[in-house]
Amino acid sequence: MEREYRPLRDEFHVTAGVDAVRRARDRIVAVAQRWGVPLSRDALADLRLCASEVVTNALEHAGGDCRVTVRWTGDQLRVEVVDRSCRAPVLLAAGDELPSGRGLALVAALAGSWGWEPTAAGKVVHFAFAADTADAPVWRDPVTAGASRRRG
Repeated sequence: MEREYRPLRDEFHVTAGVDAVRRARDRIVAVAQRWGVPLSRDALADLRLCASEVVTNALEHAGGDCRVTVRWTGDQLRVEVVDRSCRAPVLLAAGDELPSGRGLALVAALAGSWGWEPTAAGKVVHFAFAADTADAPVWRDPVTAGASRRRG
């Protein structure tokens, strides 16, 4: 019997604090690994960096808290960060004269896609990584994989 695939989703709230960005990026990467998302070691490192940049921007520029949603569709891992600022994110070109502000340029360079949309109460910034089938293990449904481990 063929099993119907349902997208996986994890959602959590982040409040500014000493380890907030580290905890958020670690959770995003851990969720991807727990779900068995086929991403190479390099792609996971890029995911970690992109998550850090987008969550940091939300915490620093949009009120000190945000909501993060991670979705695995079977084809891509999408991370969405919702904040309360209506200001559009600014993609700055890298330059030595800038002490910061290159985060979205890194996201644009590393992620397969990125973008943002306004919401009624702020905005959502998102990025995605496509499944890397060349360098990563074959994806297994965590429900089915867990059930087979328990039986045997």
